[in-house]
Amino acid sequence: MLPNQVLLSTNKNPGKYLIVDVNYQHQKVVVVDMLDNPPKRPRARPFKWVNEKLEAETFKLVDHEHPDVLLTPDNKLNSTWTRRRDEAYEAISMLVADPLYLEQYFYGDAEGILKLLIDTSGRTKKYVQSAINRYFRYGGVPNALLPRYFVVGKSYQNPENPIFLKNGKVCLKSKPGRKTTYGNPYRHVTKKDKADIKKFSSKLKNIKTINLIDIYRDYCREYCLLPVRPKGARDEDIAEECFTLLPRTHLISPRAFKRELKKCIGTLEFIRKRTGSILYARDHAGKPGMAKYGLRGPTSRYEIDSTIADVYIRYEYSDDERLSIGRPVVYFVIDVVTSMIVGLHVCFHGPDWLAESQALFNAFTDKVEFCKKFGVHIKKEDWPCAHVCRELTLDRGSENGHSAISSLLKSRVGINAANFNAYHRGDCKGTVEKAFDTIQSSAIPEHEGRVYKTPRKEDAHPSRRAVYTYAQFMKRVIKLILERNNTMARPDALNFEMCRDGIGLTPRDIWNWGLEEAVIPPPTKSIDSLRFALLKQDTATVTDKGVLFKGIYYNSDEVTALKWLDHAKNDGRFKVEIRYTDVNTSHIWCRHPDTQKVMSLEVTDRSERYKNRLWANVLAHMEEVKDTLARLDETRLNRRVLVDMDLAEMDNMVREQARKLNTSTAKGPEKGVKERKKQVGDIEKQQAFQAFIHDLNTLSSFVDRPDPSVITDLDLKDPTYSI
Repeated sequence: MLPNQVLLSTNKNPGKYLIVDVNYQHQKVVVVDMLDNPPKRPRARPFKWVNEKLEAETFKLVDHEHPDVLLTPDNKLNSTWTRRRDEAYEAISMLVADPLYLEQYFYGDAEGILKLLIDTSGRTKKYVQSAINRYFRYGGVPNALLPRYFVVGKSYQNPENPIFLKNGKVCLKSKPGRKTTYGNPYRHVTKKDKADIKKFSSKLKNIKTINLIDIYRDYCREYCLLPVRPKGARDEDIAEECFTLLPRTHLISPRAFKRELKKCIGTLEFIRKRTGSILYARDHAGKPGMAKYGLRGPTSRYEIDSTIADVYIRYEYSDDERLSIGRPVVYFVIDVVTSMIVGLHVCFHGPDWLAESQALFNAFTDKVEFCKKFGVHIKKEDWPCAHVCRELTLDRGSENGHSAISSLLKSRVGINAANFNAYHRGDCKGTVEKAFDTIQSSAIPEHEGRVYKTPRKEDAHPSRRAVYTYAQFMKRVIKLILERNNTMARPDALNFEMCRDGIGLTPRDIWNWGLEEAVIPPPTKSIDSLRFALLKQDTATVTDKGVLFKGIYYNSDEVTALKWLDHAKNDGRFKVEIRYTDVNTSHIWCRHPDTQKVMSLEVTDRSERYKNRLWANVLAHMEEVKDTLARLDETRLNRRVLVDMDLAEMDNMVREQARKLNTSTAKGPEKGVKERKKQVGDIEKQQAFQAFIHDLNTLSSFVDRPDPSVITDLDLKDPTYSI
């Protein structure tokens, strides 16, 4: 047993005693009955009484916590409260500050101590005794004597059910709150109402599109309807039940319903039901961790994402009119540990894997030449990011297909894992999402071509006021990225070793230190290997006509030298892994089986109609060809059936004619076949000659009287004219 523990009843008989003091010399314990209101004086009980209660299990010992207000400093308390506390404490300070007086009060002459306090303080007996009782009941510290204003309203108990008067109206005498000025008042909330609302709240599954007033009406329809029937009507006379809503004096107000509903559901659960689990986890859930958890240093993990810039880009090839080419798609690749922007790509197509692969290629290669193309001259140490990461975090979008990511991982350029975020969870890659503020706020200045969320209606559309060309916009973005990487403060990214070594707070300082001290920098990859790794992967079939991929035949001198087509014709077709791009069908790529050199295969003449086209157009055309072939096959079948019917009819007629002729019954070859064959041949020759003579005679009728001005050099000895 310890002071501030509670002896709590375990049966239906209420009992709750706070232990104020334990004295082993007297073998007694001083307790205060916590159910008394107002508090009464502490009483000493023998250990035997306590042990009997505990052994009989009618009471149990539990820990007790007093209100936090007891530990509140004076500067946060009301001055009136502290003044009244100090006055009460001064009246009993002689007792609570002297252990001898305290022991005498608990275990000896309490009346003598009480009289002494009254005489010393000049207060009444009721005042002093009340102060003593409150002091020990509410914690045994000076703040236990504070006025109990902080518990006002917390002990209010709602009635079990509405109280009805003799005239049938609801009694509103105990209703809290202000009086209703206009209209009939609502009644107060009862315990039954709370139970009904709690039961009703458990049925609410999805409230994202429902107004709270609609929910209130549903509650009234379920719990506040009254059946109406004619007086004296029997059940068999009622065809359909008729209901009416109870009058307002019998209903709780919508505000009271909303308040109790939120108590039943809880604020957080109410938000989750309204927004859904995904949006709650993204926008409302706490996030105590950091994205760099578990990562050692730079290049451990990159995040990549895209956004549409809030600006229209000017078409730079028009000299006399300001035209726009639309809003660009901006890709960022960012290092999670250091927040360093390591890659950039801006384009007008996408989002697709081609644009994403370009951003990754930029992240994995040197930036000096890249910046130089846009008129920004830097040194390698200004943007020292040309390393392949170990992990890559991407959106679970359609552009990040299985073939593209699989080829990236299998290329062995250094990336070991690809992490896909859950759908609609952009917060899972918050590092790169936050970096987009650089584009939307800093890189896009205030001008007519900028897109505003709330544009002025009198202004022209931003597409008609584009200012910056693509190169000018890229120059601004590059300069702001360099400024961000070299000046932004990232104190949360520092670990113990960085603080020990006095490393700066900028992303570049953390990046340089991490490459030297925290990680083993990955080796630099060649341009060819990176390009090959960032192409999509698939499987092609080697045939005797070429390497067949999606209906198109490819070949190259290297493939011919390897005799792949010869093997396919004599040993059977086989599969090879290839890489391709979505934007052009002219080439596919694969590795040499021995040297691992990248081989480029070109479309053969057999598939020339599909050369230098988009794969989407080619596949669509192939589908059209398949449909045409299917329709042609249907037409061919119909016509062949008609031809077969015509031929069958003719065969029957021929057989019928042959039956009327005499037929020999001999088994050997027929005699005279050769002579008859020669005779028929001679007849055919004569018929052909007669047709030839007829054609010549027809021609001579046109040239009997030729025009001298046209025919001047005719050879009259020519056989054509002598006939």
